[in-house]
Amino acid sequence: MSTDEKLVKVRKTSDYEYGSSKYIYTPLSRLFTRILLKTPATPNQITIFWGLLMILCSIAFAFGDLLLGVLGGIGWVISYALDYTDGDIARYKDMKSKRGPFQDLVNHRATYPLLMFCIGFGAYKIGRTEFFGIAFDPMWYIVLGFLAGIAMVIIMDLGDAYNKVYPEGSIDSDRGSAAVEGGNVGNRRLFKAVMNFNPLVFTNMMLLTPVFALIGLTDVFIIFYGIFYPLAAFGRYVILYRRLPGVSKSQ
Repeated sequence: MSTDEKLVKVRKTSDYEYGSSKYIYTPLSRLFTRILLKTPATPNQITIFWGLLMILCSIAFAFGDLLLGVLGGIGWVISYALDYTDGDIARYKDMKSKRGPFQDLVNHRATYPLLMFCIGFGAYKIGRTEFFGIAFDPMWYIVLGFLAGIAMVIIMDLGDAYNKVYPEGSIDSDRGSAAVEGGNVGNRRLFKAVMNFNPLVFTNMMLLTPVFALIGLTDVFIIFYGIFYPLAAFGRYVILYRRLPGVSKSQ
């Protein structure tokens, strides 16, 4: 079996994988995997590396500089592709451990809020102070960045919280929107098609970071996500809360 054939075999795929993952992150990650398989780098070292790279690229946005923002956004796309690579190499070399998934969870919960806060801070430094003739206090960019980052963590963890208190009705929390919001949609094919273009999907959002930085609209970016990620988190909370059984009296 060739290296490429083995990589295809070890890659975990699913029917809820969106276009950004299938056509951008997966090809990139396989390229990185082929390169890194020729080095002594371990899967856990790769996980630590992409976590540190996400931190560095997030901080790049805080300077409010166009070039640094574009590089930071591209770095985030590369980092997320490496997030796929570490698992592929672990399965390819049979080097799976509990440390890798643990570090992965820590990486995402630390870097998503940092990314949004830094974009908000960068917009605070250079963003517009007027929209449609209405004065806009730049401090709101920082507030919206904070709200967007916290909401992202809540969105990630609500499924696990639900499963912890209601294991008998557990959902596949790794499936994210397909398991929660998608559960209320009869036409799964239509749902997936719409989600491919949904800017709130994390993988899609990452692709938009260098684009918005390049066109100088990080202020619009953080306004959008600072409003809609908290709304998405609240919507997911309501859906899962309503699935939980109400008060029951012991016999």
